[in-house]
Amino acid sequence: MSHDVRRARTRSRSRGRESTARSYVRSTSWVKATHAPLAQRPRFLLLVALLAPGCFSRPRDACNPEPRPGELGTICGFENPEDVEAVPAAGVVLVSEMRAMRGKGGGALAAVPLEGPPVPRRLFPAADGAGERGAGAGLSPVGDPGCTTSPRAETFSPHGITAVPTEFPGVTRVAVVGHRPLREAIELFDLTGTGADARLAWRGCVPLPDATVGNDVAFAADGEIVVSNFVPIMEGLPGLYYVLKGGLGRPTGDLIAWHPEHGWRHIPGTTAPTPNGVAVSADGAVVFYSQTGAGQVARVSRAGGTPEQTSVRGNPDNLSWSRRGTLLAATHTDSVGLILCVLGRHPCRAGWSLLEIDPQTLRVTERLHHDGGAIGGVASVTEVEGRYYFGSFLDDRIGIWRPVTTDGALRP
Repeated sequence: MSHDVRRARTRSRSRGRESTARSYVRSTSWVKATHAPLAQRPRFLLLVALLAPGCFSRPRDACNPEPRPGELGTICGFENPEDVEAVPAAGVVLVSEMRAMRGKGGGALAAVPLEGPPVPRRLFPAADGAGERGAGAGLSPVGDPGCTTSPRAETFSPHGITAVPTEFPGVTRVAVVGHRPLREAIELFDLTGTGADARLAWRGCVPLPDATVGNDVAFAADGEIVVSNFVPIMEGLPGLYYVLKGGLGRPTGDLIAWHPEHGWRHIPGTTAPTPNGVAVSADGAVVFYSQTGAGQVARVSRAGGTPEQTSVRGNPDNLSWSRRGTLLAATHTDSVGLILCVLGRHPCRAGWSLLEIDPQTLRVTERLHHDGGAIGGVASVTEVEGRYYFGSFLDDRIGIWRPVTTDGALRP
């Protein structure tokens, strides 16, 4: 596999205060879940003693939400902004803020306008309680008819996110992977309005099957919802077991799909080590997904079959489509730095890369590599209007990058 590697020197200035990055860790949340038992073991204490000096990181500069071409900027005002999704029709980038594992409060869905000052605004749960249920506005529920309760603010735990236009003008359907303590489910919303007037209304949900933990989500052209089933459980020692198993390259989950006519099904042939990011081709025939534990991105028929795989640098996370019809992948390239962030290193400076993948040949090109100085632990990327936005599950900011271009070709 040939790789056209281009490294960008990225500089950043940041605006705003630093916040404690309280993390719901997608592939390493066992560190939080089993912290007390491990801390009682001498071997673990020795490891912490060796790593502790790296847990104190120098402060960052202020955020720079309007960077020059070729420069990596940042937009502050988030908590664990794990996934990002551009919605050009609504003039916003949606941001999924994961629920804090320590402290009080749930997660949220926020939006950054594409025009005007890029100031984030929380859409759900809204401060005035709006959007908790669309039925009050005469809208019928969607998803599973048995799901009639909207997420409560204190238990809302969003993760992967995706959006597609609907048959109704000005309405975009948004699907979000939701976690316990409320439920493991795909939460469904309608996005209306544009820019600073954008609004989200909860419309329903689709509970996941037993012994599944979702990670990312994508819509197919026929309305089927495709979800990466990361592991059977994330909590406690069983969660630790499956995360370690995936890290060793052993299967922990697969891809599952739901349609109103048949319910849930497993996509044959997709069993993999910690399946993560997922994307569906425009015609709905092919599914692409990250195998984080194996360091690969795979392609398979949505009907199932033998997947084709390509190895990438690091551990790939979320996937998205570029305006050129190629796949974009955020990948973690600094395992030790990421573990330090999980253990409490703030601000997180774990390195990462932006990869572009040809969906026909699976050829991989590294478009950007960053050492984590401006934003660390990047897990997602979305492209809109010549800009790239990056989400991080361990930071208080998202990244923004406008590459230098020549005749449409990327120049970091």
